[in-house]
Amino acid sequence: MDPWSGRVYRFGMNAEPILAPHRSVRVFRPGPLPEGMLERIVREGQRAPTDATAQMYSFVRVTSGDVRRRIAEFSGDQSHVAAAAEFLVVCADLHRLEAVLESRGCQPGTYPATGLHFAIVDATLAAQRLVDAAEALGLGTVCIGGILNGIEELVGLLALPRGVLPLFGLCLGWPGEAPVERPRVDVASVLHTDRYQGQTPEAIYTDVATMAAITRSGDWIGVLARYFASGGTMEQREGALRRVLERQGFAW
Repeated sequence: MDPWSGRVYRFGMNAEPILAPHRSVRVFRPGPLPEGMLERIVREGQRAPTDATAQMYSFVRVTSGDVRRRIAEFSGDQSHVAAAAEFLVVCADLHRLEAVLESRGCQPGTYPATGLHFAIVDATLAAQRLVDAAEALGLGTVCIGGILNGIEELVGLLALPRGVLPLFGLCLGWPGEAPVERPRVDVASVLHTDRYQGQTPEAIYTDVATMAAITRSGDWIGVLARYFASGGTMEQREGALRRVLERQGFAW
């Protein structure tokens, strides 16, 4: 019971979802969004929590067909980047914050690691709220982590100044498919009480079995290995990301 409102809540292990489940949409119907819809959705995103009121993020709306096609190519030939009604690049942004400080003659501090931490948190919270708002209006969305494959080129394509770091892309548009809800690991695997608790072999086995359905091959660990094992995609992206961190002022 909520002691203030007196409302009684009953939740069981198999309770109905509170929010409509997110489903990543990669097939979009043609057609633009109604005038003003994108701005309305972004305003909703701006209502997300932000550290110290700073709002350390920006969304770069990409309307150029040529730029979209190039991003689609280096992101892994993801055609939906070019096909969606709207494509945004979500950025951590300390540049705007520094400009505000300098407008009053304040010298911005030096905190590249701390600034990166809080700007990523701000940007991610705002993007998630934006996604929730878009889906509530009937739009489909999908986040594009593959922009990291061409992050050095992307900084130039979007003319990102020092202090701005592209994090991920976001497609928005009218869904042309209805994907099934994808599984997630057990809540006990991500919810810890008082201290972090490592998984037992049995818990790992259960999660692997649950997540098998998310893959075409039925081998979730195999999918993870392609990204996160030695020689995988994440290692291949590391050099370029470090160079961009240095260039954009986030190295330490």
